[in-house]
Amino acid sequence: MKNISTDINFEKEINATDKLVLVDFFATWCEPCSVLGPILEKLSEHFKENIIFIKADINNIPITAQKFSVDRIPNVILFKNGKPISNFVGLVPENAIKEWLENIIKNPNTTN
Repeated sequence: MKNISTDINFEKEINATDKLVLVDFFATWCEPCSVLGPILEKLSEHFKENIIFIKADINNIPITAQKFSVDRIPNVILFKNGKPISNFVGLVPENAIKEWLENIIKNPNTTN
């Protein structure tokens, strides 16, 4: 998973690909974030052909966090062509995240 460390880098990363981009908004002090991180890391290998996985510490990208209304973490947003298309907040089980992503890949014009 890539790490984004500035608001400027965020815009470049989510707009630099035709693939879906999953962004894990987190903070180092957040316990649920610490549990979700390894789950997303594992899923990033499974979905590497279709999705780019990125971690973004909200303490380093406050403008971006505000822009996308990230007021609770962990907050995972899926982007397509630089625009958010789906998200979830909180600690979600691996199988539910996998199913969510598979459904979006199968039906890319729908949002969940």
